[in-house]
Amino acid sequence: MSPGLPERRSEERFSTVLNGWIRDPKNKTRIECSVWDLSQSGVRLIISDPVDVPLEFELEIPDAGAAAMTRLVWTDGTHYGARFTS
Repeated sequence: MSPGLPERRSEERFSTVLNGWIRDPKNKTRIECSVWDLSQSGVRLIISDPVDVPLEFELEIPDAGAAAMTRLVWTDGTHYGARFTS
């Protein structure tokens, strides 16, 4: 967090380095990503090349045996923040 900026997260965040997949439930497109931060309520993802990420998608984390529906909250082109909706 940058000095002087308020913390907006409601849950403790954990740094991770996990492989993941963004899956568009409408057309089944999959985008490979890295899961860098994870909390009970959301996640920060890294995608090496800027791509169009759907507003709502299923995040799959195979190494953790986890999948959840998520909603995109912000992006800077390679980093993506999303909150869990299920």
